[in-house]
Order: sequence, then structure tokens, then C-alpha cells
Amino acid sequence: MQAAAILIGIVLAVTLFVAVQAINLNAKRSYSEATEQLSVHASNLIIPSPGQRYLPESLYFSLRQSGLSGALPVLEGRVRDEQGRRFNVQGSDLVAAITARLRYESPNNDRGVGLFSPDIPLAKLLAGQPIVMMSQSRFRELGSPETLMLDGVVTEIRAVPNEWQLGSRILMDIGFAQQLLGKHGQLSYIALFEPNMSSQRWEPLLLAEAQWVTNTQSSDLGSLTDSFHLNLTAMSMLAFVVGLFIAYNGVKYSLLKRNRLLVQLQQAGVTATVVFLSLLIELCTLVAFGTTVGFVFGIQLSHWLHPTVALTLEQLYGATLLPGTWQWQWWAQALFITLSAALLACWQHFKQHVEQPLSSHGGFYQVPMHGQEKKLFVVGVLLLDIALIGVWVSDNFRLTMFWLGMLIIAMPLLLPKSLSLLAQWAQRRTSSGLVQYMFAELRELVAPLSLAMMALLLAVTANMGMNTLVGSFESTLKQWLEHRLHADIYVSPSQSQMSDVERALEQFNGVEQVYKQFYVRDSVQGLPVLLGTKDTTTLEQTMVFKSSIPEFWSQFYAGKVVAISEPMSVKLRLTLGSELPEDVLPDVPLTIGAIFHDYGSPNGEVLIAPTLWLSRGFSPQPTSLGVKVSADKEYVYQQLIERLDLHPNQLYDQAQIKSIALGIFSRTFAVTSALNGVTLMVAVVGLFTACFMMFEARKAAIARLYALGVRRSKLMTLVIGQIVVLVMFTLMLALPLGALVGYVLTDMVTLRAFGWSLDYHWSWRDAVSLAVITLSVSVIATLLPLWRLVNKPVLSSLQSEVL
Repeated sequence: MQAAAILIGIVLAVTLFVAVQAINLNAKRSYSEATEQLSVHASNLIIPSPGQRYLPESLYFSLRQSGLSGALPVLEGRVRDEQGRRFNVQGSDLVAAITARLRYESPNNDRGVGLFSPDIPLAKLLAGQPIVMMSQSRFRELGSPETLMLDGVVTEIRAVPNEWQLGSRILMDIGFAQQLLGKHGQLSYIALFEPNMSSQRWEPLLLAEAQWVTNTQSSDLGSLTDSFHLNLTAMSMLAFVVGLFIAYNGVKYSLLKRNRLLVQLQQAGVTATVVFLSLLIELCTLVAFGTTVGFVFGIQLSHWLHPTVALTLEQLYGATLLPGTWQWQWWAQALFITLSAALLACWQHFKQHVEQPLSSHGGFYQVPMHGQEKKLFVVGVLLLDIALIGVWVSDNFRLTMFWLGMLIIAMPLLLPKSLSLLAQWAQRRTSSGLVQYMFAELRELVAPLSLAMMALLLAVTANMGMNTLVGSFESTLKQWLEHRLHADIYVSPSQSQMSDVERALEQFNGVEQVYKQFYVRDSVQGLPVLLGTKDTTTLEQTMVFKSSIPEFWSQFYAGKVVAISEPMSVKLRLTLGSELPEDVLPDVPLTIGAIFHDYGSPNGEVLIAPTLWLSRGFSPQPTSLGVKVSADKEYVYQQLIERLDLHPNQLYDQAQIKSIALGIFSRTFAVTSALNGVTLMVAVVGLFTACFMMFEARKAAIARLYALGVRRSKLMTLVIGQIVVLVMFTLMLALPLGALVGYVLTDMVTLRAFGWSLDYHWSWRDAVSLAVITLSVSVIATLLPLWRLVNKPVLSSLQSEVL
């Protein structure tokens, strides 16, 4: 039982640590190996100049005729199937893509992509037949269909290995892509593979319609996703600490239980050095075995979490994750960290038990804990003060997370002394003999159960903090969507239908007003941004200001100032009155006149006046449409479908948009919430093992009470009451700490990491539910060993005290 308790703690700690390590390192490997589809990483890109959404295909042919080699034309867009599901599609010159892979890729990175690969129907693709390719995981997710109706075109589906790094995107030949998207003779960008290529020779051909940029996708993805991976790492380290608490509690109990044996061995002539080395070898063996089992479980857990992480990273950041792999070095790293932590925690404890006087005798309550309680309390208060000051003054989310971690570690150090004081306070206010005995014994139980309570405190704190963060995010997002969504129906036709649908809506019966949005993708100082504008009604009704200058609208429409999103202002440290970086609109001096809230996207957004948009040569074709309905909304909805030949899923009302937005953005916290639940489970398992071991040591004391005439029902009430009171005392500290952690995560970390100002939302319902669940699990963890104990013969339990 002692070995099992230690192993459970080590296995659970290593499982969470290795799972998150695998997820993070695989993600970073995917960023570093980010490539063009079926090809290699492009060193440079030719993209449309500001004001242009596409490149003319003739530019690509001119560059090739002038001797440019290692170039790949790419067209990107979005389509829908017959069920209204939206897909990101990419078309490219597949022969050029695969040829570049064969020419520029290292042999060590070969993933089996070739011109004659059986997974690529090259002849049919080049003949312009409607065939697309998608990853096997995406293919299975869609139900393994043979064909899909994409924007009205029946398209054959071919599944390719996940290692080809398509993610959830669909790949096709560029000729078919131009036909499907209605973009004949247009390209999204041109990828260049030749390393160290200079742009000077080719700049005369680019003229004003294109620009040559260095491809920084891998570094951009790494910096963008830092906060996401830091969040996962923090949760895994918390679970790791909770698991080590459980293991240390098992080691501590093991030493207390075998205290008499350690003395008897030395009385029989075994030297203290041999006993000490034996304990170390025993611990190292348990750590090595537990780490190996935890490593296997951790790799499996990472595979289970991989699809959720991949979907989150792709939807939020546009990152495609490669299939998960593992390395034996992770096992060595986990073993080193776990063994170091275990030896550091147990070394002094081993020495104390080995060096005790040989005249002493072992007893379970013989624990010199009161002096340690005071020392831990003093250290905890000092760390708490330092952490609070650090959280208050830090302005970087990494530093804030560090100080928050110190705060979370400091609180458990206050727990043993606090529990002792609370038990003493309760004892003084009771008069009944049995109840007073319950609290008197409870004071003695604090020492052996303090580590289990510390683990429970950490887990409940993390759970409450994350629940508060998610609740605040959801509440704020709903309020923001109420302001942001002002149209009755949103129309999302394919790109090839946009112009026709726009003209038809202007003359449509029952449509009072048409709202239009215009966007192009850009990059500012390495941060991906959306540059755009909207019609005046949409701008004024949907922009939720965080701050703005006086008379903003008059200066905005005059083209003197712009509005930027809060994430952009936080990440680039821009404030009201700051100059807009020149790489947004060159040669147009603009200042920032307003900062508006934008949730769910970690990227930036810049809004300019409609007149400035048109004067700079941007496309007059909107990217999305919305309508205000003057008649019955359901009637107009059906008429739009019938008369404009739209699919029902190309039309959205406000409720649908809200549901989709909340569903997408809640995935930001999906993995963290899963790890949070596992952490709480780890603590519950630790409480169960601690209770089980405790009853083994207390069976003689409980048997004495039974021999003195205390009925079994009262005995069970007494013992369960002790655990319930101890857990309730712990919750009294954990819930306020969870509220504090939630406040720091909501008002500080989220703002500094993502650029989202969230309204702090405390949920008493969640707090009460968590407390009830924790107490219920504690009672269940107590009942099983207690029932086993009270049904044992009294004599055998009494004899155990002298064995």
C-alpha cells in the first residue's frame, strides 16, 4: 500500500508533465517545419501590395520567363459543401511544389511525397478534373466521403497521409482552384524557395502591384502562440507539483509506519549509512518505475489531446500541427526532474529518521511538526508578500505567470498552521466529550494529512481560478457580441457570387439596409493584422471603444486618424495619439484615434475611413454582407435562399453567429480545462490514498473507542466528520485563493498575453458546486477504508498497536 501510494503520485505527476511536453514540443517542431503544401519552407514571398487582394497570374509568368526559379503560385480561399460547412482551400502548381520538395528538402525530412506517389492522382489533377486532397484525419472526421459538393461542384476526395501537413485545409491544383473560387488569372501569393535570393533583380517586374517580403511564418507562429503554450506548461507544472505532494505524502507515511523497524535494524547492528542508502535505493527504484509508467500514459494522453490542440491552433493562429511523435529524451528529462525533486524533498527526512536515538520507539503521532508548521508559515507569508508585489508591478505576462506561480506555491505553506489553529479554535468551542475528542484528534491528524490537504488546496485553487477565467471570458464575449452583431441576417456567399449577391440585395424586397465590410490581410511589425473598413452605420454601431480621442468620428471620416483593436495596441504598445506604423499605409501619416475591444482573436485589426479605403486603391468588393430586415425575418430568410440560390448555411441570424463564435473561442481554454480536471482528479486520488493509509495506522485507536462502548454508527460519523471538517477548513482557504488567481488570470495575464480586457465574473454556483463535489469525493474516499476497518475484529485491531 505504501509503495502503491508513492507510485500513484509519481505516475500522475509524470503523466501530465510528459503529455504537455509532447504537445508543446510537437507544436514548436511543426512551426519550425512550416512549409508550403506538399513542398518545403519558402524563404521569401511575393504578396499583393497594400490596397490589392490578389496578384495577377501574368506576374508569375513574367518572373519565370525572366529566369526566376524555385517559385510556386498559390491561391487561397473558402468554399462550402452541401451541408454548409466551410473549408479553407488552397490551390497551387502541384508539379512545382513537389519538384521544389525534391530539390530543396533535406533527405532526413522526406515524408514520402513524390510526383509518382499513389496518393496523388497527378494526371487527373493536371487535366483540371474536380479532385481535391485532404489529410487522413480530416477525411475520417468528415465520415470518409467519396465526394463533396463544394460550391455546387461535385468533387472527388483523396485522403493523403497526415505527415504531409495539410491540417484541416483542402489542397487542389491551381487551375481547378481558380475555377472553383471564381478567381481566374489571380493568385494570393508566390512562394520562393531559393535561399539567399536577392530581390533587387526582380523589383522592376513587381512594379506597384506586388511586394517582396521575407517569410517569417515559423518565428511569427512561435511568438503568437507563446501565451497558449505557457498556459499549458503552467497547468502541467501545477499537476506535477500536486502529484509530487502525493508521492511525498506516501514516502512520509512510509517512514512513520516503519519508524520502529528502522530503529530495530540499527539496534541489530545495521549501520545508519546502510539504512540510509537502502532508503535512497528504494526511492530511486520507485521513481524510475513510476516515471516509466507515467511516460507511457503521458504519450497516450498527448495523442488524445492532440486533435483539440491542433484545431485550436489552426483556428486561432493558422498553424498546422504535424502528427505527434515522442523521443526517449523526454523520459530521461522526466526521470531527472522527478528524481531530483524526490531526493531534494526526502533527503533530510530520511536523515532524521535514520539518526533518531536507538532508545526511541515508533509511533504514528510521533511527528515533530509544530516547529515546522511555524517555519512553513513564516516562509509562506514572505513568499506571499513578494508574489503579490510582483504580480502588481509586472507588465509582461510571463513575469505575471511566474509571480502567480509563486503565489500558488506560497498558499499551501500556510495551510498546516492554519488547519491547526482552526482545529484548536473549534475544540475550545465544543463541550461534548466525543465531539471534543474529534477535534482534539483532528489537531494530531493535521500533520500526517497536511500534504494531502496541500495537494487538494492547489487543485481546487487551479480549478476555481480557471472556472472564473472561462466564465469571465464567456460573459464578456456575450456582451460584446450583443454590440458587435447589429444586422438581422448575415449573408456569406462564395467569393465568385459576392458581386451578384451584393447587387441583388440592394433591390431585394423586405431588405431595408445592406451592411458591408471590407478586409485585407496584412502584417505590422511581425503581427498579423486585418486592415479594413465598413459602411458608416456598421462602424458607428458595432465599434465598442476601450478609449478614444474627443471628436473621433469627424477626424476619422476626414482620414486623419484610425481605430485599432485592443490586441494590437497591447502587443505593439500603441496608445492614443501614437503614429500608425508606416508598413500599414506607406506615405499616409495617420495617428491612432481610438482603441476598440476585440475578443477571440490574438491578432490585430486596423479600421480606416471608407473614403481612405477607396482612395488607396483597395477592392470595392466587400468580403461579407449583412442586412437589416423591414418585413418578417423568416419570410425574408426563405426568399433569400430561393431567389438568390443560396444554401441555408450561407445565411446566419444573430443567434447562429453567437453560437458559432462562442463554440470556436471556447476552444481556446478547452485543453487547459481538460488538464484542470485531471489535476483535480490527481488531488482526489491523493486524498484517497492518504485516507487509506491513515486508517491503517489508526485502527488501534478506533478499536479502543469501540471497546469503550462507542457504537459503530457513531464511530463512522466521528471519522467521516473529521475528514469533512478538515476538507471544509481547506476549502475556506482554497476558494478565496481561487478567486484571487481567477482575478489575476482575468484582469492581468489575459490582457497582457492576448490583449483582451475581460470583465471579472465570480460564480457562486461554480464555487458551491466545486465545494460539494470535493466534499462528496472526500466522504467516498473515507467510507471504503473506514467500512473495512470497523468490520474487522476488535482484538486484531488492538493487537496491531503492539506488533
